[in-house]
Amino acid sequence: MLYFEEGFLFDMGVEIFLKLNGEQVGPYQLDDIKGWLEAGHISVDDTAWFEGCSDWIEVGEIPGVDRKKAKTYVKSDLVLPFEAYIGEDPYVFVCYAHKDSPLVFEELKELDNAGFRIWYDEGIGVSSEWPEEIAKAVLGCSVFMVFISPDATASINCRNEINLALDEKKPFLAVHLEESILPPGLRLRMGDLQAIHRYKLSQEHYSKKVQKTLRLFLDDHSQGQEIARSKIVEPVKTRRRKGSSQNLKETKPPK
Repeated sequence: MLYFEEGFLFDMGVEIFLKLNGEQVGPYQLDDIKGWLEAGHISVDDTAWFEGCSDWIEVGEIPGVDRKKAKTYVKSDLVLPFEAYIGEDPYVFVCYAHKDSPLVFEELKELDNAGFRIWYDEGIGVSSEWPEEIAKAVLGCSVFMVFISPDATASINCRNEINLALDEKKPFLAVHLEESILPPGLRLRMGDLQAIHRYKLSQEHYSKKVQKTLRLFLDDHSQGQEIARSKIVEPVKTRRRKGSSQNLKETKPPK
């Protein structure tokens, strides 16, 4: 797909490199850049490069980047409630918009105190492995929990995480922090899934309901694992086909 801006023809599928804290990272797609701007991981003042640039430019100068939407960039001084869980035991993946951190972190503290293993984005630094780290955490979780708000539904990152969890048929719990209108695509996919409207409940009622729901999901997951282990069979061996290698020209940004 091509994008035309001020006499410049820009390929929307072009690979974009970033320079953050003096380190070159990438390449990424334009949608990745937009999502990180909305989430507050990068700023319009950070530098970027893609094929066709004579030198590094500001992220805000990339064709297709809307500086007005990027005003959501914030650097939070909030103290993280605890370290995200890393391990092999069943855990809950939490998806949220960074602008909702003050409220979400309070909810996470309560779940942590109740004994739940929680993986959440602690502010992973953008790097070439960043999308893979998020994806691995979604794929490995036993329950996917998302805090819904207008900022969350507007976030490309949140939508990507939600869609991956739904594609993988993860047990899914949506907690609505406030009254929000879901985009048509999310409304179609999330319409019949478990949801708790936090803003309509007392703190006590909400806490009991969300913890009960998560425990039911985790119990079902554990039972499913036991059944799966009892049905393990010897895998069928298949022959691997040899592939041919090609010499591909690699395009690199300037130092």
